[in-house]
Amino acid sequence: MSITLSQGIPDWFVDQFSNTLYHVCQQKESKFGQAVRVIPVLNAEDRSFDMMDEFSMTEKSGRNPDTPAIDPSTQRRWVSTTPYHNAVLYDKDDDLQMIIDPTSDFVTAFKRAVNRQKDDIILAAFEAAVASGRHPNTSTITWASQDGNVKYTGKDTGRTIAFDCSSGNCQASDVGMTTEKIELALEYFAYNDVDDDIPIWCAISPRQFTNLRGQEEYVNIDYNDQKPLATGRIVRNWLGVNWIITNKIVLGSSNDVDGGENVYECWMWAQDAIILGVADAVSVKISDRADKSHAQQVYVHMNMGAMRMDEDKVIKIECQ
Repeated sequence: MSITLSQGIPDWFVDQFSNTLYHVCQQKESKFGQAVRVIPVLNAEDRSFDMMDEFSMTEKSGRNPDTPAIDPSTQRRWVSTTPYHNAVLYDKDDDLQMIIDPTSDFVTAFKRAVNRQKDDIILAAFEAAVASGRHPNTSTITWASQDGNVKYTGKDTGRTIAFDCSSGNCQASDVGMTTEKIELALEYFAYNDVDDDIPIWCAISPRQFTNLRGQEEYVNIDYNDQKPLATGRIVRNWLGVNWIITNKIVLGSSNDVDGGENVYECWMWAQDAIILGVADAVSVKISDRADKSHAQQVYVHMNMGAMRMDEDKVIKIECQ
């Protein structure tokens, strides 16, 4: 049955559209939304998270010694949310039945807009400065200040695997995404005692996916129990890494660690290293616009922000 707007949009229609859009966004999550720690931010624009240094035990010598005590240092980081919105108008005489259908172009377009924005927010957080201190914006923690722009060559070095890396099993001539670079990134997580139960993710561009399909270990069933060339799709948990292919990672300009070569910056991280603070996942309001011949305005709103929680759980892999 068609719906006309001669009497305006009934409340049940507003509720149904809002619920439909919300559930579609949940069912078809953004590429990065599933790969981070999602935390609600309620009744505020900012939320703090405290990170505490590691504890160690002290050897007990003799009988009845003084009880040792430690004064652990903590670091407070803040995630701030930003609102995003958009609206579309429908003429009073238009038929809006189609937007109830969760497969309609209308719902799909808004779902994609919401999920693209969420991916942009998360991807920007990998290298963005993080607000720190007792109160928001007291100080900042930058990626560079945490040795983010220093080459990783082994334990306690930097956090960037250079495109021409020659550490570990890497050879300087292998400038794309290689098995050896992935192994080196996993070595980095092992040195930083990242819990094996925490999922590891890596975001690559389609070019790095092409690189992987040129790796013997990726396509040969002697190393891989799947047949990636038969399906043409990424093996999601290859080498213990969950892979995200995104066209949001693009070739930069003189952006390698030495500042002289054009590279793709691919991020690998443990899932709890990035926090997505959500004040409003998605909300919808449909209202009458008297200034537009009583057209019906469909308004969609979201409010969220992301931040890097722990540099020890994030590493950048350069690919040329």
